[in-house]
Amino acid sequence: MLERPSWLLQNQINPFPVSGVLSLDDNGRLRFTLDAGAASCMLGWLEKALDTQGMKERVNNGERPVVFDLPVAQQQITWPKSLGGYGLKVDDGSRTWIITLDYPSGGGISQLSHIFKSKGTSKPWKDALAAAGAR
Repeated sequence: MLERPSWLLQNQINPFPVSGVLSLDDNGRLRFTLDAGAASCMLGWLEKALDTQGMKERVNNGERPVVFDLPVAQQQITWPKSLGGYGLKVDDGSRTWIITLDYPSGGGISQLSHIFKSKGTSKPWKDALAAAGAR
């Protein structure tokens, strides 16, 4: 099982990153779960995407809502260069989820730093997702 603190992005232009945990279990399921840090994030876009309300309160009350729980073998998963080598897109057929394995930060120098650090971060994920049958 792989598990890593990660950030869910609204999009690449106005990311509004949401803190959580990305995990890949031994049954080939990819899951993103909000963590305690999500309570300090902008959650309006995520509530709209999931057609729910009160996520901040749920997180503050100790709940760890699952944003998605998908079988890898049925998903289109890509690692766009525009995400610096440490971000992936998961297309579940109805929505494309954007996840970064390092905190997304702007600026050229910061982005270059992430690109150089990302190979060791993303390689285990790329290998495990490919082994689980990601398209």
